[in-house]
Amino acid sequence: MVIVGAGIAGSVQALLLARAGFNVTLVEAQEPASVDEGLNVRSVALSCRSRQLLDNHGLWPTDLGCPINEVHTTIRGQFGSVRLTARDLDVSALGYVVANTEFERYLLKLVEAERAIELICPATARLICTTANSVQMQIGSETVEASLLIAADGSHSPIRESLGIEVSKKAYDQFAIVANLGCQRDHRNIAFERFTECGPLALLPLAEKRVAMVYSATTEATKKLRGLSDDQFLRAVQELFGGKLGRLKSVGRRAVFPLELIVSRSQVTGCSVLIGNAARTIHPVAGQGLNLALRDVFELSSQLTPERSVAAALEEFSIRRRADQQQVIRQTNRLAETFVRKPWPLEIPLSLAKSPSMLLLDNIAPMRNRFGASAAGLRLPANPSGA
Repeated sequence: MVIVGAGIAGSVQALLLARAGFNVTLVEAQEPASVDEGLNVRSVALSCRSRQLLDNHGLWPTDLGCPINEVHTTIRGQFGSVRLTARDLDVSALGYVVANTEFERYLLKLVEAERAIELICPATARLICTTANSVQMQIGSETVEASLLIAADGSHSPIRESLGIEVSKKAYDQFAIVANLGCQRDHRNIAFERFTECGPLALLPLAEKRVAMVYSATTEATKKLRGLSDDQFLRAVQELFGGKLGRLKSVGRRAVFPLELIVSRSQVTGCSVLIGNAARTIHPVAGQGLNLALRDVFELSSQLTPERSVAAALEEFSIRRRADQQQVIRQTNRLAETFVRKPWPLEIPLSLAKSPSMLLLDNIAPMRNRFGASAAGLRLPANPSGA
């Protein structure tokens, strides 16, 4: 089997398939990144369910990740809040904030130690031809034939394009502004989500009084923030977020990229399948992109066995994953659209509707807990095939 893309999803997929008895060629175009230090580290939020799945298969290092014990959601300028705690759901943590490069390097060590995986890096992979039963790939200067091609090569996947799989796109008129911040106060392992008039602002806990910021800002707001000095930027974020973490003291390297919904019209074609951002790229407002990808990865691995045809496995995979994928896309898209303030005359009725609903959710425990369990991935079946 050939997997193109050795990020988190691609590497986990390779390890699971190798341990299931398959020979895997894992191809990555980029050299492994060195671990960023301090405020420049880039992070991802993994749900409680993702942690369980990885841990069950020996793919979770004990010293990785900062736990999220509580999620605090507010709307700027309005009363009401929603607090979801790990205690409410009877779990050790709602999720974990993990440094991308640290996790990728950990997985790379496991990949290099696995005899059934051939890692080719750096190298480019090009699709030569595909039939119902096999694919032929050009990897560097070699030609490789495989019974299955898994594309994990990102939002603008060259493999997806070579396979002729079309995508639907929706631009949100928003940019993600990503940076790490140093805080005066301890975050106490709380993740903050604050909906502002220009988009949702998330601050996720890291070690040593640091948080990872993801601000999904409108194009206009992004233009204003982009040219600010570090001190000016910190003051702007402080005004949006408030003082729950005390004074925001420092900021690491900032990154800005446009936000859009990209969904492949088909995840499977012949003996090829897309996973991760190659299959769908969703808005980061609910932090569900990688978590959804990992559920795909574990389901695909459970369906593929040496005794079963690839075609039958891919068909069952598509059926079993469809409902979860569609639900996450709908919910994320709805959140992204709802919590950006609408133009007059819709602005006032929407503002009036938001706060009571926040108070209602916070004061009705079963409703709040169902919402939290869904975000943490706990409403899903516990076995890997129901990932």
